Amino acid sequence: MMTPLEFFLRGAGLGLTAAGAPGPLQAFLVSESLAGGWRRGLPVILAPLISDAPIILVMTFLLDQLPAAITRGLSVVGGLFVLYLAWGVWRQLREPTAATPAPEARVSSLRRAVAMNLLSPGPYLFWGLVNGPLLLVAWRQSAAHATLFLLGFYGIFLAGMAVMVGVFHQARRLGWRVRRGLMFVSMVVLVVFAGILLRDGLFGA
Repeated sequence: MMTPLEFFLRGAGLGLTAAGAPGPLQAFLVSESLAGGWRRGLPVILAPLISDAPIILVMTFLLDQLPAAITRGLSVVGGLFVLYLAWGVWRQLREPTAATPAPEARVSSLRRAVAMNLLSPGPYLFWGLVNGPLLLVAWRQSAAHATLFLLGFYGIFLAGMAVMVGVFHQARRLGWRVRRGLMFVSMVVLVVFAGILLRDGLFGA
């Protein structure tokens, strides 16, 4: 049996891996931080705390296996939504953003990030295949073990994402031309991930 500390450390390790792994959420986080600074970037890192609750419930406690049809359907819908986010970055590239984004823009960033997480198969597969089984093992030992596992995972994951926000917020000081170039790169990354999701959904992984 693993100790509570071992569960915490294992969760922290997985959180660090998840924060550093390239994905649609990370690309969207970069584009929002470049466009509006930390005021638009920080709300994005809260998205997993909102979207993961139903995902954890479904993948860890209700489903043993995710049907292939659901996975492919999520891939198609998620790919289309990520394309929509890329189009939003393109619109921002065509007109400089204000220095201080309005509260509505910050709320919109959070809503879009939550929707992207819920419509992407990645979080479902991650919790179904990686985190979910470990969480179940921890839960069978005690609620405290499971809580420490989740604290380790989300503590490091959110901290890693916050560091990314800080880095790309500082990149704004390099001038609009550099910001524009970095935002263009983040848009291209979003398009690439959208293409991968659409390919997996339409033709299989």
